[in-house]
Amino acid sequence: MFRRLAPIAALGISLGCSERPREADQRSSPSLLIVPTDADTATQRLSEEAADYLSRVTGTAPRVEYTSDWQRVRSLANDARAPLVLVLDGSEFLPHRYDEPRMEALGESGFVLDAFEEGTWRALDGGFGSAFVVVDANTTLAGQYSVYEVLRRLGVRFFHPEDEFVPERALADLRALALRPTALHREGLDYVPDFAWRSWSFHGSHPLEHLESFSDANVPIDEARNVNRWIVKNFGNRFRGLGRGVSSEASRAQRGEELEALRTQMGFPRGTGITLHNEQQGASAEIDPSSEVPVQQQIETLVESKLDDVPDARWFGIHFGPTEFTTTPDEETVQWINWAGTKALQLRPDIDVQINVHVTGSQPTPNFDDQGCPTGTNPDGLGDYYDLAFHTDPRLGVSVHTVMFYPLEGDARVYNQRSFEHKLCLMERASAHDRPIQWFPEGSWWLSFDNSVPVYLPLYIDARKQDIELTEHLLESRGRGSLRSHRMFNSGHEWGYWQQDYAVGLWAWNVDAPMADVLGEMFDPLCAYDAWGGCDARTDAIVILEELMTHQRELFLEREDWRGRPGGLFTYFAGEDQGDEIAAASGFEFRPVRVPFSTVNRWDEDALRVFEADLDALDESAALHHEWADRLEALDVPLSGQRWLSEVVDGVRINGLRAQHAAGLYRAVVEHRRAALQERSSAALEPYAQAEAALLEAESVIRRREAAYRYPAEQVYGGGLTPDTAVPNGTTYGYRVHTKTHLLTYWHNRQDQVAVLLGGGSLDDAQSVAFEDAVATVGAPLELGWPDAAGLRGEISIGEYAVGPDDDRLELGDAPRYFEVHGQLDAGSAPVVVSGGVVRSDTLGETEVGGLELAEPVAPLAQTALAFVMPPIRWAWVPGAVVLGYDLDDDGSITHEHVQRALVKIHEGDEFATEPVELTIPVERSGGSFLQIRVEGAVLEGSVADGAFADSIDVAGQIRIDDLVTVLVEIGGFDEAGALSTLSELLAFDPASPPTTVPLQGRFHVQPAAD
Repeated sequence: MFRRLAPIAALGISLGCSERPREADQRSSPSLLIVPTDADTATQRLSEEAADYLSRVTGTAPRVEYTSDWQRVRSLANDARAPLVLVLDGSEFLPHRYDEPRMEALGESGFVLDAFEEGTWRALDGGFGSAFVVVDANTTLAGQYSVYEVLRRLGVRFFHPEDEFVPERALADLRALALRPTALHREGLDYVPDFAWRSWSFHGSHPLEHLESFSDANVPIDEARNVNRWIVKNFGNRFRGLGRGVSSEASRAQRGEELEALRTQMGFPRGTGITLHNEQQGASAEIDPSSEVPVQQQIETLVESKLDDVPDARWFGIHFGPTEFTTTPDEETVQWINWAGTKALQLRPDIDVQINVHVTGSQPTPNFDDQGCPTGTNPDGLGDYYDLAFHTDPRLGVSVHTVMFYPLEGDARVYNQRSFEHKLCLMERASAHDRPIQWFPEGSWWLSFDNSVPVYLPLYIDARKQDIELTEHLLESRGRGSLRSHRMFNSGHEWGYWQQDYAVGLWAWNVDAPMADVLGEMFDPLCAYDAWGGCDARTDAIVILEELMTHQRELFLEREDWRGRPGGLFTYFAGEDQGDEIAAASGFEFRPVRVPFSTVNRWDEDALRVFEADLDALDESAALHHEWADRLEALDVPLSGQRWLSEVVDGVRINGLRAQHAAGLYRAVVEHRRAALQERSSAALEPYAQAEAALLEAESVIRRREAAYRYPAEQVYGGGLTPDTAVPNGTTYGYRVHTKTHLLTYWHNRQDQVAVLLGGGSLDDAQSVAFEDAVATVGAPLELGWPDAAGLRGEISIGEYAVGPDDDRLELGDAPRYFEVHGQLDAGSAPVVVSGGVVRSDTLGETEVGGLELAEPVAPLAQTALAFVMPPIRWAWVPGAVVLGYDLDDDGSITHEHVQRALVKIHEGDEFATEPVELTIPVERSGGSFLQIRVEGAVLEGSVADGAFADSIDVAGQIRIDDLVTVLVEIGGFDEAGALSTLSELLAFDPASPPTTVPLQGRFHVQPAAD
């Protein structure tokens, strides 16, 4: 019977046969459900769920009977004339068939599912006897697996926590369906998983659709319950517990208690763990090295306390590393991990210790080598920081994490890695020393990379299958190694991202399941209910998806872009946030970032010609995706399957439009640049218009898809980026997982950039005041741009000049000079305050992005990040002042609001030094708005002679910590405490008592301004 391995406390109260409800008039039925007389509450609950599904599949409620005698079962089958008989707890009825050795071999996750025909009576379907499906298992959890697998044989598909496919089968088909295997089955064997531990990781603080249900007792628990049921239905055995949403401590604690009760009821095991370092997304470290209590004592006491609190813990996790960007001393870190892990094993020798192995590369460990597994990120044979886990006590397990759709072989230029091949090498070495291993890849990555763009990526399915094949030789269950766990990281389900989760659930159980069988299960809904053996639509859809995966593998992983980077073409499909660009420029590359339009607009003809190969690849990909979408749309699919097909169609279509949009915008820029090089008129508007048309069509696809989302809109694309999406948001982020999908953020930002470059202005320019070029040579006119608003009136002062909405140009005289801009406009609603500056000078210089070289702060990451957030600068010298303007669009033109003046205090010979001034560095964030980093008391020093600046200008001042915290929170996804802690390591201050400012000292590299 179920739960042989479960604790006695988990067993429910058994009820006698006379207490079981039964419909007096229900005799014959398409299905008969047999429940043991002594069934406990868990089995009773499972029988009720099985009865509900059988009712939906057969169209008739099953006849439910309680007995423990096999002959009685046969008699009931005869009496009910049922073609299908489902028998729970088979060993109660056939002990000789389900003897102790067979049941012990199942372990805690395996189950028996025997399907056979028996009997001579005439059943309702016209056949003789019944198809008996007898199930049994050792635990509550495995018992549920067995019933869900029976339902899967009948065609039920547990695709999504809020959306399942439950077909209604004809009476004539039930027998054959019950006897047929699924992709989970191995011929001639009982059901035993390849991976002992199988799970999905829904990040506890990411703004996912169901986060509140896991963190706030004021929100119904239904969605959290459905997620965990979905995990069981897909054969997982790790519970999804308490999240870190924004709620009161009391409400969060109450939800924690409710989730714990649910975990116990469902039969999930549990674990505990320790956080040695952590400063991101609301988490914090549990060890304080500044405490008077020795660190080893802190760690060992905490481990003991944790295990006392969870006496039945099956695993003990160890988190190390403060953030994805910063590290701790390597020898100390290994020592701390060993203290925690060995103490856990001392107290509980049977516990599974798991050390997290994150992915960040290019952080070499000076005292530990790479164990013969080169990272490719340093030439000295050193390991990466997160690979320190492999240098700990070999009894301690490792949970090896990688990100995005990159497999364990080939190029993967993400998180400052070059490839994940060294991770596989390290796993192989660990397995040789019998170190327990968990493989922890991803199924989606929502921050600007894929599902929030959106991009439909069956490539994830292909990559995860490839990983399964690459690690199969390490499986503990096959007697080959020590790989025992598979965990999948998730960041959302919509746009087909549930498909890779579903596929991995099957492969974590049966690594040999063929790709076609897995895809076939996904496309079963495309067949009519009576065509359960397959249909043309299903076959064609499998072929199309396999073609699509092959194309994405070649294009996104293997083909080189114009820079010679394999896989670089995906950058055109991904989005980009300022954080991605800052990271790439700072030398800490999350992932390849596309070449800026402004850079392409400076290339010569040879560079343009090389680059166009990328655009040809985009055109090819667009055509292929649209062809696949057309073929899918043409499939003959029943009404019940159309919603499952439409999600795939929309995903494939959006990919084609994304490629079209990128190609059109870049071709517009290429044409614009060629026209300038050849001194002819430009035809850039045609490809730009094609890109704009692709954007409009993409919006219609997204709106259609949004109507089919499984969660309420506010949970999918609510947030605070715009008035339309500014709804209550129970997360630490200002947006939800698909807010930027809804806003088409990663489409509009590119469209706007090219509009500015081509001279058309951004989409928001019509609502703004823009006086440009605000930093230019003497004699250059000032173009005046006004909001497009009826009844606009008011007057703006530009020095002694007064201008209004009727003016479109202003001549500023023939002398070098700075003009202060101030005034106010009235458009009938809120007034528009206008301020800034304009300068005309014959002494101009420029500083490009990255042209700030810092001496303080001394941390290299801080230096490169601060240098990159500084936009391109144009310098101007006028009598008595140095003026600088920020070219935020990098289009060669500066608006009045981004101009600052520093009065000269000392001017001796060619040398100058300014009065202290507050420099304000604008930093763009999502949605097109700007944050600011203030440098207080900034003094600029340099020299100017013969109408030119020297090649550098020195700067010294104090940079505000609160501004840096805001940038990390808004752009980096930190919470305030984590941002402060991270900055404290980079800038060397106490996070418990942070200073208001820290010193900034550096040098701007200056070159003559372009004409």
